[in-house]
Amino acid sequence: MKVQATVVFKLQAGSLSEAGGVLDDVLERAREHDDVDIGQIMVTTPPGATPVTLPAVSTGAYPPGVPHPG
Repeated sequence: MKVQATVVFKLQAGSLSEAGGVLDDVLERAREHDDVDIGQIMVTTPPGATPVTLPAVSTGAYPPGVPHPG
């Protein structure tokens, strides 16, 4: 059986760089599980905060025939 879930993480960080590091760590732990796929990531600022525009985040998946650069 397959189940799709939406999970919301709330974190506080002193900078976007620090927040990115925390998010990278969480995603790396999720990738360690063979039965978990990361399909989409949306990063937003809280209501009332100064909006921040971020580029799209790669899930690490590459289309067939495209080699992974690492």
